[in-house]
Amino acid sequence: MTGLKPRAEILVLKPNYKSATVERPRQFNVMRNRHFKRAIFLTLMVLCIMISPGPDTHYESIPGRIETVHAQTRSFYEGKTVRLIIGPGGGYDYWGRLLARYMAKHIPGNPAFIVQNMPGAGSVIATNYVYNVAKPDGLTVGMPTQQIYMGEFVGNNEVKFQMRKFFWIGSPDRNPAILYMRADAPYKSIDDVIKSKERPKCGGTGWESSSLIVALEDAIGAKFELVLGYQEANQVDLAVVRGEVICRDLGLTAHFSREPFLSWHEKGFDRHLLQTGRKRDPRAADTPTIFELMDQYKTTDINRRAVEVLTAGEQFGHPMMAPPGTPIDRVQILREAYLKAMRDPELIAEAQKARWVIEPVSGDELQAVAERIMVQPPQVVEQVKKILRVK
Repeated sequence: MTGLKPRAEILVLKPNYKSATVERPRQFNVMRNRHFKRAIFLTLMVLCIMISPGPDTHYESIPGRIETVHAQTRSFYEGKTVRLIIGPGGGYDYWGRLLARYMAKHIPGNPAFIVQNMPGAGSVIATNYVYNVAKPDGLTVGMPTQQIYMGEFVGNNEVKFQMRKFFWIGSPDRNPAILYMRADAPYKSIDDVIKSKERPKCGGTGWESSSLIVALEDAIGAKFELVLGYQEANQVDLAVVRGEVICRDLGLTAHFSREPFLSWHEKGFDRHLLQTGRKRDPRAADTPTIFELMDQYKTTDINRRAVEVLTAGEQFGHPMMAPPGTPIDRVQILREAYLKAMRDPELIAEAQKARWVIEPVSGDELQAVAERIMVQPPQVVEQVKKILRVK
C-alpha cells in the first residue's frame, strides 16, 4: 500500500530476545519494554490501515485514503480511452453519447470516451461482448436495453452472461411503461377491456416487448389480441395510426417527449389505460398503475411476482455497467463520475431541452435490483416463461 513501510522494516523495532536476560539492570528492562510497546503500537497501526474499508465503502472519515485512491486512478486513466458499448438505439444512444461527453470531466485523469454501437438480438450481442470479451480494466462499459435480464431469466441459450456479476454503474432515470390506446376505441379504461367480449388488438415487435400486455390476462383478467412481428417500434405506432391495431405499450418518458405522441396529445388521439411504475408519474396522474390494479383485482402472489419480474426493466431505466472482474476502485470512480455527471448543470440543461426527465439511479441501487429480480422461486420462473411463450 502506497506510503507504508515494508513489514520487515517495522519488525526491526522488535527487541532482540536472545540478548535479553533477567540479570539485566532495571534501566535496560524499562528501555526494552518501551521499544516492545512501540513495536506493538506501530504494528497495530499498520493492521488498522490494512483492514480499513476499501474504495467501495464509505471512507469519508479517512481523507488520506481518498487522496491515495484518486491519485492512483488519475495515473491509470490519464491518457487512456474509455469505450462505451451501446446495444440499442433511441434513448439509450442519446444518453450514452451525452454521458460520454460529461463523465470524462469527473474522472481523475480526464480520459477520452468513444462510443461504439453494437446492435443486434435485443442487446444480447453487446452484453455478451462486455461480459466475455472486453478486458475488465475499467476502460470498457456497456449500455444494454432495460429488458436485457429477461434472456437470462428464461434460459435463452444465446445469453452468455449473468446479470448479478456485472458491476452496475448507474442510470439517468427510471423508465416505466405506459399502455396507450386510440381515443376512438370503445375501451375507456382497463375495466372496459376486462368486461369486453372482443379483445382489443395491440401491436408489438415481439413477445418480450409485449410481455406486460400478455401478463394482464392472468394478472387482472384483461385479454388482448397481439399482432407481433413489426420490425421497429415506430412501425407499431404507424400501424396504430392506420388502424391495423389500436394499442401498444412503450416507455413513458418517450411517450411524453417524442413525436408523434406530442401531436397525438394535442389532438386527443390517444388515451392511457395503465402505467407500470410503483407510483403514478405526474405526466399521467390520472392513469392507474399496474400495482393499483393488482390490488383492486386481488392478483395471486405468483402472478404478482411474475408481473414484478416483467416490469423490472423500468427500474433499470437506461443502465450502464462494467464487466465482472473490474477493479473495485475503478468501479467506484466510474460510479462517482456518473452521479457527478448527472448533477452537471450543462448536462441537465441539455437533457431538459430534449424533454428528458432526470431521476438518477445509483450503481448500488441497480445492483440491488439485479439481485432481487434474478433470484425467484421456480413457480415464478415458470409463470414468466408461460407468459413469454418460452418452452
